[in-house]
Amino acid sequence: MFGSNKDTKKGIEDTINRLYKAFKPSAEKYRYTFSLPEITVGGLPTIVFLGNHSSGKSTLINYLLGGSPIQDTGVAPTDDGFTIILYGEKDEDFYGPAALGRLPKEFANLNKFGPEFLQHLKVKYRSCELLKKINLIDSPGMIDTAGEASTRNYNFSAVVRSFVELSNLVFFMFDPDKPGTTGETVKVLSECLFGMEFKLRVLLNKCDTFENMYDFARSYGALCWNLSRVLKSKDLPKIYTTFTPNDTTRVSTQIDLNWFEKHRAELLNLIHTAEDRKIDSVIASVAADFTQLYVRVFVLLAASKKLFCGCVKGWCTTILTAGVFFLLEYWGYKSLTGLGITGPFSYKLFLFWLVAVLGIGLVFFLGALSINVFQRKRRAKLVVDIDKLFEASFAESLSYGDRGDLRQYWSVIKPETISIIKNTKRLPLFSWGLTRKLERVIYVQLKEVMEKLRRRGQK
Repeated sequence: MFGSNKDTKKGIEDTINRLYKAFKPSAEKYRYTFSLPEITVGGLPTIVFLGNHSSGKSTLINYLLGGSPIQDTGVAPTDDGFTIILYGEKDEDFYGPAALGRLPKEFANLNKFGPEFLQHLKVKYRSCELLKKINLIDSPGMIDTAGEASTRNYNFSAVVRSFVELSNLVFFMFDPDKPGTTGETVKVLSECLFGMEFKLRVLLNKCDTFENMYDFARSYGALCWNLSRVLKSKDLPKIYTTFTPNDTTRVSTQIDLNWFEKHRAELLNLIHTAEDRKIDSVIASVAADFTQLYVRVFVLLAASKKLFCGCVKGWCTTILTAGVFFLLEYWGYKSLTGLGITGPFSYKLFLFWLVAVLGIGLVFFLGALSINVFQRKRRAKLVVDIDKLFEASFAESLSYGDRGDLRQYWSVIKPETISIIKNTKRLPLFSWGLTRKLERVIYVQLKEVMEKLRRRGQK
């Protein structure tokens, strides 16, 4: 199907963009926003830096780009927003909503996170040689929260997930002083990276600050212990133990730094070869996109059918009540007047129809009112039992364990799905074969693309 590497990228780009275009009306019908509405496989790869505050994210970015520092650094949190760093002939900074308009088209969907998030978005253009090859994204340091409360006024996890889907590599950095995992870190590692674990690289940074091997072993062991409790895999990912060269932070140490420098060299190689992973990252993001739409469709259809059945039962009860009322009135009319009717304009007949129309009208009015009340209660119950609805929709797949990933995709789209059920007056009732088409995309077409890529790589 594809020839050269350039043809491969172009072929994949065309194939996936056709899929997005074909399913865009269906996605809009089910209120789903594709994370990558248009694929540009030939664009620059993107690297995201995540981690606790003071783990060295901004310092590493400054080191990679060289020259004057671009990001503020410090022991205390120095930035509460996301910074996208791109190549530009002239050094420029943009903040807030204006920053969004300066981004490439693959970042267009960031607008869905609302003005609260956009107030925490920065875009910086710098004429650094490395930025001709990659885009860099710095993130705010992750924090602990009091109980279930959050100090951020936007959906931090959803934003991180969006950036992870856009990225080719995710560097998750930890500070030796804080090798544990904060509340936000736990959520990001367990939810936001699901299906994208192949992009993850864990860094234990600032290893040049250890005084001896005993301190290093304690910090490394603590990080391994905390990661094992969060990551849902049997094997821990490789942990790169490294440091960013900086004479001001180095202490007198008894540790040989050569091994840490070797890990830093491996990381630099990963960064410079990030473009090789772009196709894999794009296909993984597309698969996640269509799977989340697939789950959304199933759950909304199940909710819609329950609401529809409730509405049908309500109207059937109303019609039956109206029919019983009419028969009772007619029986009473015959009992009072006998079977004979003196004429078509009898006042008794007129009175009968007047009472019948008013009575049936009242029955239908009260019926509609009660249906409306009960439908609101049904919606509220659907929201409360939304997880049960999901489990029932995929009972067969989940019982055999062959689609356990569905629960993770469900956790990503669950909040928005709840909002749709609450606020959408009419939910789609029929899929018209949409679920089968999505299954074909997920299990046939995308796998065919990956298989062709694999065979091409073996030649």
